[in-house]
Amino acid sequence: MPNAVILANGFPPSRATLGRAIAQASLFVCADGGADIARQHGFTPHAIVGDLDSAAAATLAHFGQVPVVRDADTERTDTEKALDYALAKGPFDEVVILGASAGRLDHVLGHVSLLRRYRERARIVLEDDVARAWLASGTVTFDEPAGTVVSFFAVAGAAEGVTTTNLRYPLRDRRLELGLQDSVSNVIEASPARVEIARGELLIVQIKKP
Repeated sequence: MPNAVILANGFPPSRATLGRAIAQASLFVCADGGADIARQHGFTPHAIVGDLDSAAAATLAHFGQVPVVRDADTERTDTEKALDYALAKGPFDEVVILGASAGRLDHVLGHVSLLRRYRERARIVLEDDVARAWLASGTVTFDEPAGTVVSFFAVAGAAEGVTTTNLRYPLRDRRLELGLQDSVSNVIEASPARVEIARGELLIVQIKKP
């Protein structure tokens, strides 16, 4: 199945990062002011979704042929609205959210919460120029080169029976729990590397460039 990309109105990704994500996707949606970033980078979305309190009037005029979905619901963020719109167009294997950080911890944590809220519908990935983060269970295989940094956090309750292969700091049937035990800045020693999660879920943060 194809992928989708959502561009939120946070710290803008580089044009290269955005371009690579769009090239691998069949749907590109801007969450409100994310449309300004798309315009600056020279990319045209398939839709603009949100309460439209951030997107510049000049941007909306520039994208005059692009569908605009105005949603004033105050119970959902613009990113959630864009996610709901995208998933209604699916199904998708993966939905990548770019521009998800904005210098505010509450926004970052809110986007992490979305990973769990939507996990049954698609794999939601938060991405910027440096890293990718997603919520996973079962077995995850990494094909990245040796030296790639990965971290694991049990953000949705304890994860048990965590075992790694080809990581510098091995875990063997370990229990990870937020506030008690994490695995921060582990390093891939050989590819493929794996993390196996017997029970529970882990937030995986993978640094993109060793």
